[in-house]
Amino acid sequence: MKLLGCLLLTASGLCWGLERARRLRRRRELLAELLRFMQFLRTEISFSAYSLGQLLPMGDDSFSREAVKGPEFSQEPTKALAEAGGVLLMCRKDRELFQNFVQGLGASDTQGQLEHLELYMDLLRERLREAREEYMQKNRLYIALGLFAGVALCVIIL
Repeated sequence: MKLLGCLLLTASGLCWGLERARRLRRRRELLAELLRFMQFLRTEISFSAYSLGQLLPMGDDSFSREAVKGPEFSQEPTKALAEAGGVLLMCRKDRELFQNFVQGLGASDTQGQLEHLELYMDLLRERLREAREEYMQKNRLYIALGLFAGVALCVIIL
């Protein structure tokens, strides 16, 4: 019975570590997807005169899909996009960056929008670089820490 308990504790610690590593990977993937979304917006704004409400259904990223699903999308696409970022992004700093980015969408002429996108793409590239470094540094650490915590609890219990 003790052996089963130890195995379960070790497995739960390992699961905790795997979940933390998955969160790091998901953050990195979402930031990369957000950068692709911004590049899509930059391209479409440069070559078409579509509004945000027309551009979002054309997007093939999580942010566009989540915004289009929202009930307020047809009336306020900017608000729907802001809420989509709030749902998808787990890190508070990432959500704040996204909210600030969305607030500036549609607030100026085409050239102003392109400059706004370039500014936030540069900020996002830096954030993505940090997320990649954090993933490389902490991925194995969380898994090992979870496994170690489970084994340590087993030793304490025995």
